[in-house]
Amino acid sequence: MKKIFIIGAGQLGSRHLQALKYVRDVLDIYIIDPSKESLNIAKERYDSLELTDNNNVIYTNSIVDINIESNIDLVIIATSSNVRSFVTIELLKKFTVDTIIFEKILFQKKDDYFTIKKLLDINNVKAYVNCPMRMMPLYKDIEPLFKGTKFKYLVSGSQFGLVTNLIHFLDHISFLNENSEYKANADFLDKEIIKSKRDGFYELNGSFQVNFKNGTQGFFNCDSTGNAPIIVQAFNSKVHFISMESEGKVLISKAQNDWKWEEITFNILFQSQLTTILVESLFDNNTCLLPTYEESMKIHLPYLDSLLNFVNDNDELKFDYYPFT
Repeated sequence: MKKIFIIGAGQLGSRHLQALKYVRDVLDIYIIDPSKESLNIAKERYDSLELTDNNNVIYTNSIVDINIESNIDLVIIATSSNVRSFVTIELLKKFTVDTIIFEKILFQKKDDYFTIKKLLDINNVKAYVNCPMRMMPLYKDIEPLFKGTKFKYLVSGSQFGLVTNLIHFLDHISFLNENSEYKANADFLDKEIIKSKRDGFYELNGSFQVNFKNGTQGFFNCDSTGNAPIIVQAFNSKVHFISMESEGKVLISKAQNDWKWEEITFNILFQSQLTTILVESLFDNNTCLLPTYEESMKIHLPYLDSLLNFVNDNDELKFDYYPFT
């Protein structure tokens, strides 16, 4: 029986748990969170699914309370960024783990990115980061249209959590571009530093830009007011792609079709669906479509460094860590 840990039973952790109910294999699942309230909500969400399963689900407040001698097949670490490195270190002190899926933003301290990489290598742990746009058919299937080209990638919307969501779009550009080397420009962000909904974390609005080594560029704009939906565009000399997730619609035009617009409808997969696909891929094929830890680390650091410098240049508070989650 496959053994899975989910560490962190909050909004994302509980959705990961729901997805496990649909995995073909019978599972030993441990859902771990210091908050009894979070554990109760996760249990309610899991039990609310009208599906009979034979999984063994255990809810506990700490990995200290778990005694298992065999390998843990998969661990999903869905905590906030401020405790994720500590959780990872404590996990690997006690257990032998085959694969870890990290939520993002990965960590708040730059040194932790390198410390955890070394720890994963020493313990021979396969690790991925949950940036699932490259898993979604809509966004995965356009890769051949952009592969090997220089292209522009634009994201616009209002109050969508620019810092938190940038990593998804940067990962998708890197996927389409087959390259993750870029320079970031935070000069056009709004100078007002916003307290996040999560206590102790911060957010930003305004415009952010990235320039990849091969000439591909990304532009991201998040307005501080209004309710404009997120629109994702990508275009080169042969194709123009526009995604409007809120409408479940894509517009695409190609040079070979005289630039006539084609409309495609789609459904965005929720985390409670994506994790099912992810886990079955890992168990069946020993791999998945998510970015590896090392790849995602390279994508995280340039944008986080630029954001940290921007915040320290424009706010009375000074940080020696990334105050984001």
